[in-house]
Amino acid sequence: MLKLKSSLALNYTSTKILDFATYIGFLIFVLSLPFGYSTVFLNIGMSLVLLGWVGRMISERKLNWHRTPLDVPIALFLGLALVASLFAPHFASSSFGYFWKLLRAILLFYAVIHSRLGIRWRHIIIAFFVAAAICSTFGIWYYANDTRLALDFMGRVGLEFQEEFSAGKGFSDELRAELRQINVPLSQSALISSANTQSEWRVDDSVRDRRYVVRKDEKHLMVYMIEQRLTGTFKMPNDLGAYLALSLPFVIGYFVVSWQSLRKQKRTMWIIAALGAVVFVMTVNLMLTLTRAAWVSVAVATICIGFYVAVKMLSALKSVSSMWKFVSIGTVLIILVLGVSLFLMPQHIKSRFQTIIEQPVGFMGERPQWWQTSLELIQKYPFTGIGLGRFRYEYQLNGPAEQYNIPFHAHNIYLHIAVEHGIPSLFLFLWIIVIIWRQIWALRSTMGVEEYFWNMGAFLGGSGFLISALIYGLADNILHQRTVLLFWFIIGIIYYIQLHKDEIHEKRLETD
Repeated sequence: MLKLKSSLALNYTSTKILDFATYIGFLIFVLSLPFGYSTVFLNIGMSLVLLGWVGRMISERKLNWHRTPLDVPIALFLGLALVASLFAPHFASSSFGYFWKLLRAILLFYAVIHSRLGIRWRHIIIAFFVAAAICSTFGIWYYANDTRLALDFMGRVGLEFQEEFSAGKGFSDELRAELRQINVPLSQSALISSANTQSEWRVDDSVRDRRYVVRKDEKHLMVYMIEQRLTGTFKMPNDLGAYLALSLPFVIGYFVVSWQSLRKQKRTMWIIAALGAVVFVMTVNLMLTLTRAAWVSVAVATICIGFYVAVKMLSALKSVSSMWKFVSIGTVLIILVLGVSLFLMPQHIKSRFQTIIEQPVGFMGERPQWWQTSLELIQKYPFTGIGLGRFRYEYQLNGPAEQYNIPFHAHNIYLHIAVEHGIPSLFLFLWIIVIIWRQIWALRSTMGVEEYFWNMGAFLGGSGFLISALIYGLADNILHQRTVLLFWFIIGIIYYIQLHKDEIHEKRLETD
């Protein structure tokens, strides 16, 4: 009997340690997610999560699988992705690398819903907000110091011009001719300045409103044009834009609910101020990325959140006069916010915004051509697709003769899934989206006063997140790099909240 008790105590202790490892792993993962150069910490966090999850199953000798409505469509989706990798028209082992990235993200979803975080899932949400705030604060600091901006590769010039750049006295006719060959025409007032290293130089052409960076390679001098687009803590501005497109609506949902909960709790002013500051710095970063698809997706998600809250508040008003008063005040506030925003917006952001209105097709760049090639590939391989991660290779073979930019993906999640996975996978993905939406909608009901902020925030934030993700996916690929991890992580949190609610409800029934 004593041996049995000691064995049970040991198992209990090991389970607690493993659960704590999972908790720490999620914190590390969330805090490192918005930092593009923190891959090591990201992998450490995910490894701790996997260790805690698998280790607990081994310790308890139980699978303890929480069944969800997503199990069947996800299994089929993964199965078809594997088939697409195996039967790609031009087979390559890299397809399995992309399959592993997809599998890893979905395993993260299941790790979240099988974790025993308890009430500590709220700590993960707080850490998510903190990481977004730190990332966005760094972004503003970088932009203010004219660093971490996007670079557009223009071409190469010979190493024999290195001495001219190092001297910084001007440009010879030969160098100007070389630069003109790579579409870098310089005015007579263009200046050369050395950067922080001996192998990097800056070229400022104020007359043409252009700036360039020249970097020394082994055989050439590489010339890049500096774009006024913030990359922040990510490697590319579109990566930062995708992160904000998915995470900002989620934070906005909690910010809106914090205002609503002010009537019910007296100690929420600091929560409102903190969440408002996070929303502000994230919005500033979003504007500075100049990622127009992210602008549109976040704007639509925010409008949908505001519409739901407005309808809910209007339905609670008892008189028509109160209703009109509410509508009038809301309209005036919206006009003031938009007016002030347009007045304070820098000129390059205004110009970027104007292209959406003035050139609704032209601002998409080469995307129409990428989409046309995608449709042709879908017609050619409708069922098994071209294989995961094979879009760039197939585009080179089947795309137009003159190709300026060769994309890594179709810049549209719906076309991308259909072209790489096959059309059946696209229908499975849409089925998954419908199931996720039903789960998010379920969060709005059966909430007590204590859980109102957290659960209602997850409902509004989750709704905004899904709307923004699907709209942003019309012009880019959200199931790519870190955003695929973020996508399935937030879905995992949404499902875990519902499971946690069900567990609390069952315990209350047992005590009644």
